Amino acid sequence: MQKWPPPKPSERTKPARHPLFSPTPDEIRSLVLDYLCHNSYTETARAFVRDSAVKHLDADGDELMTVSAADTDGGVGEGAGGVDRLAETLDGRLGPAEIRREIRIHILSGRVDDATALLNRHFPSVLSEEREPLLGSSENDNETSPPLPGSFDYMPSTSVDPTHLALNLRIHAFIEAARTVPLPYHSPSSSSFSSSSGSSKPTPTPFSPHSPTSPSSQSRSRSNSASPSPSPDEHQHELLRRAQGLYAEAQSLVRPEDRATYLGELGQVSGLLAYTDPENSPMAPYLTQERREAVAGQVESAILYRTNKSSISKMELYTRYTTGLWATLNEWEIKVPPASRWPSGVKLPADVNAPIATTTGRKGAGAGTYGRDPDVRSKKEKHAAETARVPKFDLTEFLNAKP
Repeated sequence: MQKWPPPKPSERTKPARHPLFSPTPDEIRSLVLDYLCHNSYTETARAFVRDSAVKHLDADGDELMTVSAADTDGGVGEGAGGVDRLAETLDGRLGPAEIRREIRIHILSGRVDDATALLNRHFPSVLSEEREPLLGSSENDNETSPPLPGSFDYMPSTSVDPTHLALNLRIHAFIEAARTVPLPYHSPSSSSFSSSSGSSKPTPTPFSPHSPTSPSSQSRSRSNSASPSPSPDEHQHELLRRAQGLYAEAQSLVRPEDRATYLGELGQVSGLLAYTDPENSPMAPYLTQERREAVAGQVESAILYRTNKSSISKMELYTRYTTGLWATLNEWEIKVPPASRWPSGVKLPADVNAPIATTTGRKGAGAGTYGRDPDVRSKKEKHAAETARVPKFDLTEFLNAKP
């Protein structure tokens, strides 16, 4: 069992301090901006940087003009002369995010060919290791850079192999071509953005991975005015031609386990050829929006990986780390250190499954003590908390707690 030595006199009067316990406003802004940029919330990111910037006023109360970041030393946040470095670097961070968002919308809407074209133009290393990476990625994405001291990499949960991704997109395009009932994508947001090509697309919220939407049904609707729709026999022949190409590509995979995996997947997907109404057949799960989301998520993770960015935001990483750390401490029954050793402002999360004392001294099943008034806790309760093991950490309880 973990034993904590008695605190030294100096520790009672001067609790340990760490910069993480008192982050600066600029560090908080940078963390929030990282989350917004990671999830391609570009308009929200611009509004956040604009509205959260520290305004510098002169003696008359007029706002001072900021200087360019090029005229100051490097750094993050507010610099000398009132420059807002987050604002200065915002466009460079949002450019790739907007392209990632457009690629995602194309996949969620079933326009696989349009998504592939954008990938080849802006993120070529995602689908081909032979091409030079663009948009801030390293000179050679095939080589793993040594990790920084004290850091660790968060690897994507899905494959980032260009061969796998290219084949997944082709399989996804085949599924979309087999669709007989259009499946429109409705963005959760009504706002729009201007892509690099000047077109406007709805702004999506990040989803989970794997998905197909029928480009064939949309391309047929777009071409109806110019040429007649293909006959059922012509459409079936086109699907058969695509399936044969997919089998040939799967057979050419170098690794035997990859060949076996993709040939098994194609054996399932090719069942779409047997139904004239696949949406109302046992093959319907392949035609859902959830599968589109899965493909979009895998492609986005690969883009982030190939451009040397984490597949999750810093905020999500810190949340996972904190939750996992508290769960491990609780599982190992680590004792809580004395309160005199706690840094200023630190509160102990409560074990929501443990009874707590009310203001009348009675015990009952409360909703936890996150943000609870410290005056309610008696010295006896505090001593009990210090001698108990580290409590479980409930993220929902923590987020719903009053400050």
